[in-house]
Amino acid sequence: MKNKDILIEKYELICSAEYQKIRQFQLENILKLSNSETEPLIIKGMLKTIADTDKWETDFFTAQRQITKK
Repeated sequence: MKNKDILIEKYELICSAEYQKIRQFQLENILKLSNSETEPLIIKGMLKTIADTDKWETDFFTAQRQITKK
């Protein structure tokens, strides 16, 4: 799969209702874990993963703008 295809697939996933629901469940779980004995670095890593995934939309639009400038 080409990089372009991966960007499109990631964009479609991030925009889906399913992903939004999964993201909500993940955040709720992280909130529960933050009130437990879970190490702060683990919580930070979980939040970083969600933040990186949320960035897929920006990555898609950035690539799209670069293509249209050429």
